[in-house]
Amino acid sequence: MKDQTLDTWPYPERRYPKPDNPDYLGSKGLSLGLQTAIALELTDKRDLNVLDVGCGQKPFYPFFQPFTKSYIGTDILPDSPLVDIVCPAEHLEIEDQWADVVLCLAVLEHVDDPAQCVREFYRVVKPGGVIFALTHGCFPWHPYPQDHWRWTQTGLQLLFQSGGFANVNIFAPLGSLAGAILPMGYYFYDWASRTRLKRLFRRSLMILINRVGETLDKRTPELHDVNRHVTFLPELFVIAKP
Repeated sequence: MKDQTLDTWPYPERRYPKPDNPDYLGSKGLSLGLQTAIALELTDKRDLNVLDVGCGQKPFYPFFQPFTKSYIGTDILPDSPLVDIVCPAEHLEIEDQWADVVLCLAVLEHVDDPAQCVREFYRVVKPGGVIFALTHGCFPWHPYPQDHWRWTQTGLQLLFQSGGFANVNIFAPLGSLAGAILPMGYYFYDWASRTRLKRLFRRSLMILINRVGETLDKRTPELHDVNRHVTFLPELFVIAKP
């Protein structure tokens, strides 16, 4: 990782998404949720061991660089040279109580056994450590290589509590209006990709849809409330501690 500067770190669109991307709202919610969690939990921390489960290209390493001593990434696929350990999230090849921080960002929906994953998080995190996890509530199906699960906020809390975590807090980076508009970006992107004529309008259409969703989301902060009885939340962020 020392061979690359933070300015050229791969996958910047995951940290700072562009509005012509059909996943703009989802990626922005993930990035904002993670930055919020870091500000809440790590501001005064240094020399941390960070474990990134399902790391891919480790797109969020720059957010953690000021706080870390060691940053290890695992993934089920060796698709990136930045993957340090190839293993399933259900069976992490990491020693007990190694990690100060465990990341699991947009991964739990893809695994075969999320309950076993959470038990593994509990095993590898240190006492006093923290889990940052984001997964989906209402979100389009996106197999990579599969896509099995969606959660409500109460179901996700139960998942982590059943895995041994005594302190589980959940918040929504995006509200219900963004959740309703986000799938439109995917569907219209697919529609606009089918012919050359439609592709001419694809970028403008994506920007329009995403900016509308972004604006409505900012104007309705009350729709981020995970305790509302009727919600359509696309992403749920978990901060869990043993």
